[in-house]
Amino acid sequence: MYPATENFAFTHRALDCPGFTAVAGDPAAFVEGLGTHRNIWIVGGNIVLAPLLDRDMVGHLIIQVAPVLLGEGIALFTQAEQVRRFKLEAVSQYDQFAELVYSR
Repeated sequence: MYPATENFAFTHRALDCPGFTAVAGDPAAFVEGLGTHRNIWIVGGNIVLAPLLDRDMVGHLIIQVAPVLLGEGIALFTQAEQVRRFKLEAVSQYDQFAELVYSR
């Protein structure tokens, strides 16, 4: 899917997806282990994002919004009760989707 990058997938199952390495455990500890010299793109939801927000490890947010209302689901943000301020940098429209880009 992303052949030019090193790819990891957080999962509790065996992973049969060429180009991806399965990892488990605390996402923040895993990212710290990669070192500070890297830019890391997280694709996923709150289970991976919340521990990174809790440890102030997020410099940019790109949020894509689809016009579907769900009656139930996983919350987008559930990090610990701390204020994190991000500045809106860009808004783009792709057909019926909106993309919001924020930075610290």
